[in-house]
This record gives sequence, C-alpha cells and structure tokens, in this order.
Amino acid sequence: MRRELAALILAATCLGATAARAQQPPGIYVTFTEPSDEGQALRVRDIAARMKTFADQLENVPRVEIHLVHSPRELALRVGGETSARVVPSYVHGGFFLLSPVAWPGNPTQETIEHEVQEGLVRYAISYLAGGNRLPAWLDQGLLAYLTRQEFPPLTAGLVAQRAELLLGRWEPTEPTIGYWAVKYLVEERGGLAALRQLLRLMGQRPDVFVDNLQLAYGTPVGELERAWRAWCKALAEREEQKQKGGIQVGPIKPPPPTR
Repeated sequence: MRRELAALILAATCLGATAARAQQPPGIYVTFTEPSDEGQALRVRDIAARMKTFADQLENVPRVEIHLVHSPRELALRVGGETSARVVPSYVHGGFFLLSPVAWPGNPTQETIEHEVQEGLVRYAISYLAGGNRLPAWLDQGLLAYLTRQEFPPLTAGLVAQRAELLLGRWEPTEPTIGYWAVKYLVEERGGLAALRQLLRLMGQRPDVFVDNLQLAYGTPVGELERAWRAWCKALAEREEQKQKGGIQVGPIKPPPPTR
C-alpha cells in the first residue's frame, strides 16, 4: 500500500511538473544559490548551448534547467542522498543538478566541464522521453555512450556475444560495452533512433513492463531480438579479426554464405 501511494504521489508530482514546464518559455536556464557562482553559471550556460546538439539527436527538449549547486553537501541535500556524481538528472526539476566546477578537485579543464554538461543534457533527454521513469542500466548507459559518440573496440562486441546469460531483459548495472553494442545494433539495424524513442515513450506510459515494451517497439520476441543482436556482434568481431589479419577489405557486415 505504501509503495502504491508513493508511486501515485511521484506520478502526480511528475505530471504537475510537466504541465508547469509546458507553460514556461523554451531555452537553457541556469540557476545558482551562491552569488560567487554567477560566473560559473554563465560559463555552464554557454557550454550547454553548444553541447545540446548531442541530446537533440534523441529529442529536442524545448526547455532545460541546470541547477548549479555550490558544494557536495548541497548536492546531497538537493538530490536526497550522498553521491559521488557531479551531474544528477532530475525529471521533476526539468533538467539536472550540476556541482559547481569550483568544488571539483584540482583545476578542471574546459574539456572536463564540457563532458559533464554534455552528459547531463543527454541523460535529461533520455529521462524526459521516459517520463522520469527508471530504465535498465544497459539502455541508459548505451544511449549515453552512443549519443556522446564514445567508441569501443569492435573486438569487445565478440566478448558480449559470448556472454551466457540473457542481457536485454536485465535491469542491473552491466559492463558499458553491453549497452553500447546493444544500442548501436538497435540504431543501425532495427529502426534507428525513432524506434528507441518509441521504446522510451512506452516506458513513460508503462514503466513496470520493460520486456513487453521492448517487444512492442521492435515487433519481435525478446529472445529472437537478443539472438539477432548477438549474431551481429559476433559477425562484427570476426570481421575485425580478419581485417587486422589483412584478410578482407573494409565494408558493410554481410552474413556468411549458405552451406551446401
């Protein structure tokens, strides 16, 4: 009963926040609590304006609010618990919390700050489509890696293909390679980002039935989808091995010829 009540309260809060944001002007807004962070806020806003194109690949969220907090203690208070992260997305707050760079250890470079802001924008776009609902770790991690153009060696796809357990139905955190190759496969072979948007929107409507949502978005049983993905990963890794040995030319992945 308590869990049901908590879920209803969260749903009502999210709906109220969504309705309120719909009436607000679009753009990127940065809030801060310490006057000394005003310069950092301006810097973060300029970076966000340049980095938003990465998140826009998935969804062009009209309004993003970046809440700059001055210290790890303040961040913990705002997000409801201790965290080692510098960026914490918040669907209810319309964007993400960002620990002020002045509180980071050492002297953070421009590239480091850009990376954190980029991650915050992409993760909020994911959360925005999913209605703030929790996603399987592989999907969240994979979308982040793919949209921010991280790269993994093709041979790691072969290691993923060899895993014994079913992976696409799992919620727990996994190796980053699993999410990356899963999302890359879904984008390149199974309907592009449009199908992933549909999956995220389904999670926004039916957050407790991920496997059903996955099968609905892709029109195939999850077991068949996983087998096809693993075969693709295996072919990709084998192609890379042959390429490194000088056995084939670079080109699209093709299935092996039928045996006679």
